[in-house]
Parts: sequence; structure tokens; C-alpha cells
Amino acid sequence: MASTYKDVKGDILNNYLNEHWIAKPTANGDLEWFFLGNGITQVDFKPTDKKKTAAYYDGGGSEGTTVTGVTFSLDVTGDRAIGNTAQDIIADMDSETGKSRVVQFRRIEYILNDDNKLQATRAYDGEATVSDIQAGGGAADDNGSFKCTITYNAKPHVLKAKDDAAELDALQNDNPCQNKDILHVDLVPNGSDPN
Repeated sequence: MASTYKDVKGDILNNYLNEHWIAKPTANGDLEWFFLGNGITQVDFKPTDKKKTAAYYDGGGSEGTTVTGVTFSLDVTGDRAIGNTAQDIIADMDSETGKSRVVQFRRIEYILNDDNKLQATRAYDGEATVSDIQAGGGAADDNGSFKCTITYNAKPHVLKAKDDAAELDALQNDNPCQNKDILHVDLVPNGSDPN
């Protein structure tokens, strides 16, 4: 029988192409979105699985693992950029508790195609809580630091290019691609799976 294996080369995800946005409600209840990028040097995306293990009689005595829940959080670090609206919103929460720490949070992943055009491939969207805020501090001869953890409060709404092309493209209305202007490239809509 012939092998059906095929080596398909994927597009390597460049971290700097990921865009992170936070929103707070305005006085009339609309969401106003702000790009969290200025001064940010690292974002660690940390899905954490809650697991249950059990050995069943039909498993030969070996334990099997079931994932019973997932928590999505991101550790954000960088330099404090005073006057950047996204950072200022987070910094102003540092002495707050409860609902005052809640934001709408969106992560949009982009790839730079072989034709040098950006394409959104995935997005995570939902309500999130900001914790462990540090907006300043560090060595005297260094920049002030900025750190926080942003954790989705429930399973985020996940959009994928191959399944949700139109909805993923529609995010550009609220969150216009910043890397398009930074890199001076075009953004192409999702007509199909980019891979």
C-alpha cells in the first residue's frame, strides 16, 4: 500500500505580527478599542488545561487523561509607555478590584504570505480580567517596566480563517491591522484557508 504522507510547508507565525487589543465601554455603552503594542516586548500566550486522569477497566489498568477545562491567559511584559491609552487603562486599574479589572480583550494572529501581504488567520475574543499589574519600577538606569496578566473569564470566541473568513475580516472595522501600516504592506481578505 502506498504512503499518503505529504510534507506540507506551513507559514511560520512571527510573534510581532500578533496584535492585542483591549476595550472599555464608552458612556453610551459602545466599546472603544485600543492597540496594546507600544512598549510591549513580549506576550506569552498560556493556555492552561485542567485535567482529570482515571484508569478504566477497559484500558488495561493504564490511566487516560481527559481535558475538562481550559484557561486562556497572556503574560504581557515590556517598558512603561506613559500616554499610550492601552497601557494607561491597565495602569489605572492597579488599585482596583472586581469588575473594575474587567476588559474586552482580542488577540488577532496574522501571517505574512509569500506575496508579502498580511492575512488574519485566527482571533481570540472575549471578556478578560487584568491581574498582576506592574506599571513602572526597575533599575535606575533602565526603562520603567510594564507587566500584567490578561486572563479570559470564559472560553474565548475563536475565529479561524478556514471556518470564519468573513467574521475574521469584519474585525478590521473595530481593530484595523496595525502591522499593515508599520510594515507598509497590503492586507488581503480571507477568501480561503491561507495554507
